[in-house]
Amino acid sequence: MDEFETTSDRRVAAIIDQRVGAGESDLVVGWQQMLAGLLEKMAPFLSAGRLVTFRTLLPEEKTFFESLHRDVAVPGHVTAIFISPSVRHQMMGGQPPAERAAQPPPTPGNPPDAGILLACRANDYQTIVNALFAHPPHTPAVDVYDQGRLIAGYSYASIPDCRKEIGIILGRHLSAQSS
Repeated sequence: MDEFETTSDRRVAAIIDQRVGAGESDLVVGWQQMLAGLLEKMAPFLSAGRLVTFRTLLPEEKTFFESLHRDVAVPGHVTAIFISPSVRHQMMGGQPPAERAAQPPPTPGNPPDAGILLACRANDYQTIVNALFAHPPHTPAVDVYDQGRLIAGYSYASIPDCRKEIGIILGRHLSAQSS
């Protein structure tokens, strides 16, 4: 056994294998490409070492972003963006995914989450951190994608617990030396 491999490491690897299977997955490749395309489009507005968002936010989204901005330390070589539920709703044309048609559609006034945070090394979309600040009954989580593979997934009991860990996750998975 490698001296760096722990029971926790093996447990995380098993969870990842169960979720998407080992290695590259077409589903994950497509998802990462979509996230990379979004980050690439937003690149002119991103600033290394800072968490940014859109100009127009609902009051509760602005309050959430301000606390997120205060709590999350973004490493100097990393760019990060917060996408609020109302902005995401507009980006998606206000249409719910087909598989959710039976459920009431999320609206800007009743979102299933408090938003998402996307991060990567500045202008490098090889590794992407994707945090979802889900409301109950769903679970706040952070996934890390690298070259079409889900390489880490973290779940939290609450949004504040998730928010507290993001800076650590950014440092761990988007370190300046990694590539």
